[in-house]
Amino acid sequence: MSADIFGRADRLAAITQSIGFTLWQIQELEGCAAQYIVLLTQATPGMGTEAGLALIDKALSKTFGHTIHQLAKAGLLSEELERRFMALLNERNWLVHKSRGENRDAIHGDAAAQRLLDRLGAMECESKALLNQIGSLAEKHVLGAGITRRRIDELTGLLLERWHTGADS
Repeated sequence: MSADIFGRADRLAAITQSIGFTLWQIQELEGCAAQYIVLLTQATPGMGTEAGLALIDKALSKTFGHTIHQLAKAGLLSEELERRFMALLNERNWLVHKSRGENRDAIHGDAAAQRLLDRLGAMECESKALLNQIGSLAEKHVLGAGITRRRIDELTGLLLERWHTGADS
């Protein structure tokens, strides 16, 4: 065994962990963006949880690109936010479809590995920043619809409790 085998294994582990986390963050953003489009363009007062969840499920079945285009078409993104979403979509598509082929040398050398990890880290950060932006826009909409901050916090707490306990109702 050469001394570099452990170095390659460590680089591969770091790369695959970062790829997984990056995709996880992007999926969180995709879900939030889909919920945002439903909240602002499809949900109606009094429609109920079941109908709302059905709309969200349908929105989640669409691609990230479709959701971004819907948000832009509905005028729900500023020019700057639309540009950032499109740039992240391009990076996400690169990650899913081209990154492995373009970065085979990342396993064999620290410099190439670091370039890839930096690019993945930038995607993670941008996903989180956009997630915060969409969350703020959704919160502004809900507050504008007359839901109080106290009620939002109460419902959030109940939902988190259900998630942590595994309760369905």
